[in-house]
Amino acid sequence: MIRQSSIGETESFKEDITVLKHCDNKNASENGQSQFRNAQRISVPSRQTPFKSPRFLSVNIDKPTQSNDKQLGRHSSTRSPHNSDRSISGTFVKKECARCFRPSNVSKRNNQKTVVLVDEEELETAVADQVDQNIRDTKIYYPSRDDPEAIEICYSDMQCLTPESYLSSTIMNFYIQYLQKPTSSKATERCDFHFFNTYFYEKLKRDVLSKADKETSFVKFRRWWKGVNIFEKAYIFLPIHESLHWSLVIICIPDKEDESGPIMLHLDSLGMHSSSIIFDDVRSFLIGEWKFLSQERDPPEIPIADKIWKKLSQKIGEKVIEVPQQRNEYDCGVFVLFFIERFLDKARDRLKAEDLTMFGRQWFRPQEASSLRKKIMDLLKQEFKRAYEEGKCISDR
Repeated sequence: MIRQSSIGETESFKEDITVLKHCDNKNASENGQSQFRNAQRISVPSRQTPFKSPRFLSVNIDKPTQSNDKQLGRHSSTRSPHNSDRSISGTFVKKECARCFRPSNVSKRNNQKTVVLVDEEELETAVADQVDQNIRDTKIYYPSRDDPEAIEICYSDMQCLTPESYLSSTIMNFYIQYLQKPTSSKATERCDFHFFNTYFYEKLKRDVLSKADKETSFVKFRRWWKGVNIFEKAYIFLPIHESLHWSLVIICIPDKEDESGPIMLHLDSLGMHSSSIIFDDVRSFLIGEWKFLSQERDPPEIPIADKIWKKLSQKIGEKVIEVPQQRNEYDCGVFVLFFIERFLDKARDRLKAEDLTMFGRQWFRPQEASSLRKKIMDLLKQEFKRAYEEGKCISDR
């Protein structure tokens, strides 16, 4: 019996040695390739990932995967005559073979290995989100910071361009400035146009027309168009904002040969504003400027016939223009901007009486004006992106 037990123990020992040799040989032949593949799968070059949005995956290497179990089972398939010896040797074999499958490039922490996997889509999203946030934090000045009439615009100002929103003065003034930007050969003719911003009309009423001494107040008010000969211009655009509604006045100065005075046009896409009150206010503005220039020792050249100029206060015409009507209560600002854009595109150098026939309910389709929201939104997004990229280039130098 003693001899049989020794023989059994010897056979079991040989079996363990055979298994260990097999494992060591497999390790020698596959360890380099296995580690290389693991390194490729786990390691990501830092130059390609300056920002990371990682996913973390904890792996307990001491618990072999299913594929490892199959290999271990194959190596320990020979049964020992003695269960206790087999249990000890089997445990030894499992621990040794587990070393064959341990990645060499992961750090130990509490006997567990943490493998960092970088999701490329999440990385791109994180970078895009950061850029987008930086753009949103950018503030722009249009057309430029150096322009005395530059408009300060924040990204949040574009909220009023969303559907069913009323346009703000900031957005109105941005697009009015944009329309003055030379974009074609015809744009060179726009030196004969003058654009007041959306605050002009309210300032005129508050700082001049409501004062007792209107003439003195008017002289101070002239700073709004300092250096500009109003009567020399072919067209003067004056946005009107009252009672949460926008409308437009266009002052037209005809040719000298026409022997007619200025004519005021009022365009209202809802008919909410009182044209008669607005005409009276704008007429007071024109008469105030006429009086001031008439008192000048060296008055500028005026493209208006002398006999008309001498009695200008009686020669200012007015006309309410029939225009396409908006189909909701919030597109009035968009319509005013579209009025200006369409008029600039169609009007000739100086207004003729027959030119008034261009207007009417069929002048354009209401949908055309409503679609202007998207165009302005796209323009502003380009401006913010350009300002961000220019600022980034300066900071990177």
